[in-house]
Formats: sequence, structure tokens, C-alpha cells
Amino acid sequence: MQLNEKISGKYLIIKSKGRLDANWSEYFNDYFLDLIRQGKHYLIVDAAEMEFLSSAGIRSLVRIAKELQKVKGSFGIFQATEFVAKTIEMTGFKSWLLETLPESELAGVASERPQKPHLTYYEIQADSALELTSAANWKFPEKLNEQSVDRIRFDAASFALGIGSPDDQTADTFGSAGEFLVVGGQVIFQPPELKSKPDFLLSEGDFVPELNVLQALAFAGAMRGLIRFNPPEGATKVGLSELAHEALQLSGASTAALLILAETDGLVGAQLINSPGNLNENEWPEFPQIREWLAFSGERVFAAKQVLVFGVVSKEDENPITSLLHPLPSSEGLKGHFHGAVFPYQPLQNGVIELKQSVMKFLNGPPPQALLHLIDDNRAAGGLGESGFVRGACWFSPIKLREVIS
Repeated sequence: MQLNEKISGKYLIIKSKGRLDANWSEYFNDYFLDLIRQGKHYLIVDAAEMEFLSSAGIRSLVRIAKELQKVKGSFGIFQATEFVAKTIEMTGFKSWLLETLPESELAGVASERPQKPHLTYYEIQADSALELTSAANWKFPEKLNEQSVDRIRFDAASFALGIGSPDDQTADTFGSAGEFLVVGGQVIFQPPELKSKPDFLLSEGDFVPELNVLQALAFAGAMRGLIRFNPPEGATKVGLSELAHEALQLSGASTAALLILAETDGLVGAQLINSPGNLNENEWPEFPQIREWLAFSGERVFAAKQVLVFGVVSKEDENPITSLLHPLPSSEGLKGHFHGAVFPYQPLQNGVIELKQSVMKFLNGPPPQALLHLIDDNRAAGGLGESGFVRGACWFSPIKLREVIS
């Protein structure tokens, strides 16, 4: 079977020549699923030279149509031969057959703000922002005590990241504190144990998640805008630093939050594998003992997975949260703090997508596989660089700061 592509506006027309049978259905299926993964969600099969269609071929077409339905795309078959058209009609999929090619139209309305070829900006709520509500700032290697622990409630307007525990007793928190992130009141928590799976607390019914936190950046509010992105021509990824710069510029602020939901080409990060409550006072572990507390990714990890990242970036030298931000070597003059939760890959709809609905799609599916503190590894020899993303969505909002350090 031969497959050739032609672009018509937002549609991609794939001319299919040969037999779509058991010998070719897997190849055909993989070809189209890869197109969907690339963000091509308006697909038409030109079947003028498709000689034969079997039940195996029909199954392949059904799977492709279902995947496109998940991302609100469209699927059609144009110029089908008499045999192929009859097979499709008799199996109950006549709606796929197109008499004419559809007229192209834009998928969503973008802002008039100048666009980069690989980035598209959508304004969601022009005046919205996130306001800092809590900034618990315990830091290594301080000894923990009861005053080190804050209890924070995360409602539906909450976004946060930090170190804490779902246990409600202070003594239990000392031994069980791990890293977490919060998106729209939904909590993903990484127990501080090597090879442990992340847990999560979902805001359902009257239940509102709460955590005991040692370190936290917590905010309330809504996102201002959305960036849809894919790699620029000649590249394979978009770096975290580029999205951080865009979030600051588009929000018009010196400090901004960003939430990324995207396929990753590889993450660079570390995981807390021992609770800070087990540290002795002023005894910061040196190498090699540090390996008992932190597990660093020795290579770029979780390529081709989906990642949910929440973080904060700032170009200010000093503000109420600077002590909880770290220099980003790939972004000269910027500091940031980012946590990322890893999920199995699922395609995202193109254009404007709603934040809560998109996040819940993943939280209601297969459970998260890992949660990492993302780092920018700029070591002169063997440095892994920064985390990168293939394509996805990045919501952003300016941050309003106020003195809430506890």
C-alpha cells in the first residue's frame, strides 16, 4: 500500500493506493495514529485507488475514527471505489463517505498578538491572575518542628507545588513528607520512597483535599491565556525555558505561573526519596549520602509520555517567593520552580481546550507513573540540559505577590 499526503487548509488528505486488508491494516493504523499524535486531527482518506477493503481494514478505520473523535477532530473517506463504498455502507459507516471535500476553516480564534510559527496564543480571561496565598519556606537542612508545618486546604481555584504529606498529624508528616503539585484543587503526591508510585486526592462532591506542608507555593485564581505549541522547523522539541519566557512576556508580569500539559521528549529531574523529617539538625548530606535522599535522573526520562507540569518563573532578583525559586541556566536571568507528573500518552485536542476538563481526562484515566522536581542540568561535562516537550498546551497567568511567608 502507498500513502501520500496533501494539505488543504486545516485538512490533511491521504491518498491511499492498494489493498487495506490484514496484511496492511496495522501499517495503515500506525500511520494514521502517528499523524494524530503530531496534532493532525482533520483527516480525509482519498480512496480513489483503494482496490480492496476487508474487515481487518474496517477495524483499522474504526480505531482511527474513534481516536479523532476523542480530540474533536474529523474523519472522512472521499472518492471511494464502488466496492469500497459498498463495504463501508454495509458495515454501518456510511457517514464516513464524503461526496465533496469540505471547505477549510480555522480551528479556533487566536489572539491578534503577533505569533511565532510554532506557537499560537489564545486569550482566555483578560484580567485574571493567580494570587499568592501561602509560601511555607522551610529549607534544607533546617531541623523540622511543629512550627515548620502548615495545614493548607486546596479548593477548586487552587494551584500549588511543594513538599508535604496527606497525613493530618504533625508527627506523621515528619516521616512521610514528599513532593506534590496541585492543579485546580486536584492533588498529586509522591511518597518519599524509591520506586513508589504517586498517589492523588481528587476534589469530588464535598471533599476538599488538604495537606500538611513543609514547603509550598500556593496560589488561587484563574489562568489568563493559553499557548498551543509544537517544535519549530528543524527542531524536535520546545524547551521549558522558551515556554517560561513566553509566559512572562504574554502575561506582562515579572513573575508568572505556567501549567503545561504535553507530550515530552524527555524530562530532567530529581525525586525526594526520604522525608526531610528524618534529617538531623544542620547535617546536610554530602555525596554519596545524598543518594539516600534524592534520586536524580541519570538521563532524559519518560520520553513519549504525557506530563502535567505546574511551576513558577520570575525575572525579579528579590520578592516574597524568591527563596523558593532556583536559577534556570537555560534562561539567563530567570528563576523557577517546577514539578511534573507523568502519565501514559493520550492525544490532546487542537486549538482552545478547557483546563479542568483536560486535566481531569488524565486524572480519571490510568494513574500517574511518577512525579519529578524538574531541574536544569547545566554541568559542563555530561549535563542533560532542560526538560523538553514535543507538542501540547501551556496555560499561564501573572502572579500577584503579597507577604505571606510563614
